Amino acid sequence: MKEWQKTTYMVAIYLFFLELRPLEPFLTAYLTGPDADLSLNEVATVMEYIKTYSSLLLSVLMFMTADYLLYKPNIIFLTVCSCVSYFLMTGAPSVAQLRVSSCGIGAIYSCDMIAFCYLYAKIEDVEQFQMATGIVSAAIQLGKVVGDFSAQTIVNMTGGIYTLLPYCNVFSLLLATTWACLFPSVEQNNDKLNSKGPYEDSPLLKHGVESKTKHFKQNKNKIELDEEYKPVVFFSKKIWMNFKSSYSNPVVLKKSLWYIVGMAAYILVLANINVLYSYVVKKPGNHDVLSNGLAEAIATLCGAASSYLIGKVQCDWARYGDMFTAFCSIVMGVLIMSCYLYDELIFIYLAYILFGLVCQMHFVIIYTEIAKHLKRQCYSLVIEFNYFGSLTVVTILTLFIIQYNFMNISIPGRFLFIGGLFFMLGIIFMFICILEIRKNKTLYRL
Repeated sequence: MKEWQKTTYMVAIYLFFLELRPLEPFLTAYLTGPDADLSLNEVATVMEYIKTYSSLLLSVLMFMTADYLLYKPNIIFLTVCSCVSYFLMTGAPSVAQLRVSSCGIGAIYSCDMIAFCYLYAKIEDVEQFQMATGIVSAAIQLGKVVGDFSAQTIVNMTGGIYTLLPYCNVFSLLLATTWACLFPSVEQNNDKLNSKGPYEDSPLLKHGVESKTKHFKQNKNKIELDEEYKPVVFFSKKIWMNFKSSYSNPVVLKKSLWYIVGMAAYILVLANINVLYSYVVKKPGNHDVLSNGLAEAIATLCGAASSYLIGKVQCDWARYGDMFTAFCSIVMGVLIMSCYLYDELIFIYLAYILFGLVCQMHFVIIYTEIAKHLKRQCYSLVIEFNYFGSLTVVTILTLFIIQYNFMNISIPGRFLFIGGLFFMLGIIFMFICILEIRKNKTLYRL
């Protein structure tokens, strides 16, 4: 087995255990049930924005430190935080325990991001990124499938009692923590860390480098005397130069902008889908039975298949990537907006399953195309910063449509709004495709 394959399967197994959390499809039902005894409104508002704000803070910490701690310590730390958070939910948790646990649950999302950074840092050949990303993404979805089937089985066998589910989450995260401790460390290679990115010759960066070099020469004696201050200056300037170098690449910039808004919309879908299920079931005259675990299992199984298959597709993504993004975004937007129209769970489940299939397939390409154009010490900086940007968008939208709800948007109305975000991204990338086609035709004529 090749070295990149060993790394890929190591990360895949870790993320499989990380996503093996049976409580997730029934989290809202558990929190509003007799064990936690919260109201649906509190779960949909207070618990949600606590989780969002804590995720925001963690993402800042991660993109500032992970590239320099070389990922493994960050992965272990985040996994332990998540494990403790679910442990606080066991038994008969108090409101204070549940709110503290919501803070730690947000660490799950950063775990995924840092694991991908570790994967890319350990693989030498960027041409293997797409296949590796497809395998790891499929493992994430398979972990969710097993967790969802387990959840539905446990709930059916216990007659609708959710008490055992938090304990299952704790056990799976203990396995993930143990496996993460076995990860080989990422070696700090000076050649890699000082390698020159493809867009560092831009006029902006040249000017920045020359200015900073001149400044360093003028103040050389002063910096040498201030030994305590020097590491801080170097660290901050290194981050800033890597940041400019990475986002000077138009592919990274374009795909990152999609990721920031698209991931925000995806997080909002995940955060609100269980709330929508419970809202529809509690409507007068509705006799649907919750089958969240089954629906999630089918959605994630389809996502696993699409992730793996797209990882094997050989395509000129530099040429067709924007067109693919536009198509997927419009489809995802239509599927999510359709949830606003349905009063029966079966149609919402179907829309969500198709959404999961398209979304996971598209994320594989987005991750791969961004990673291919980054220097090796910039993976966490860019990927986690993009995630930070997504959480910032989520935070703003949470304030407007959930916490304060200035526009009086109903729970189904949230999906009309979220779907509109995907649809808007699709239209924007469609215009980008048209502009690029016209530009190429003009150049061809010249």
